[in-house]
Amino acid sequence: MDIKKISPHLFTHSRDKFDKQASKVGAAVQKILSKEQDTITVQEILDAYSKKYLEEMESVIKNNIDKFESPFYIVVLSKKEPWALNVLRNWFISRQTRPKVSYLRSEYPNYMSTVYEVNKTSSELKILWSLPIKQDCAVILKNRHLYDPKLIQWVEEADSGKLDQEQTWNAIE
Repeated sequence: MDIKKISPHLFTHSRDKFDKQASKVGAAVQKILSKEQDTITVQEILDAYSKKYLEEMESVIKNNIDKFESPFYIVVLSKKEPWALNVLRNWFISRQTRPKVSYLRSEYPNYMSTVYEVNKTSSELKILWSLPIKQDCAVILKNRHLYDPKLIQWVEEADSGKLDQEQTWNAIE
């Protein structure tokens, strides 16, 4: 079967056109990465990250407090950008229903997920759980002594399906 006869329009452009675009992107990335990167401490990263995270969380709560009944939930999907140093992106998603771990893992397998519960009546914000990507969870379980016991508990409960059961949704006080 000759693919050119089936889809001749796929071969109407010169390969050079595509190579030029790729080299422009590659050259831009190379230029950025070839410059000396500022040296910053872990504490500086955490301070900047925490401030921005809290600002975004406050904004999401403020913008959704009148849209949902109490309680409502905020899911934060986080992902490190592989193309840049010190870049972690967060997506804040508000919703009426509590998401299941199994749903988030299947729909967003490359994202760390954190779920918060917002209680409008008591003005409380509680973290229900936070889970790294599945591959990182396996590393955590192999090196338990390096991680917080609550994180280990969440990983174990997520893997067993227990975290998706309603009675296990005890938030951190």
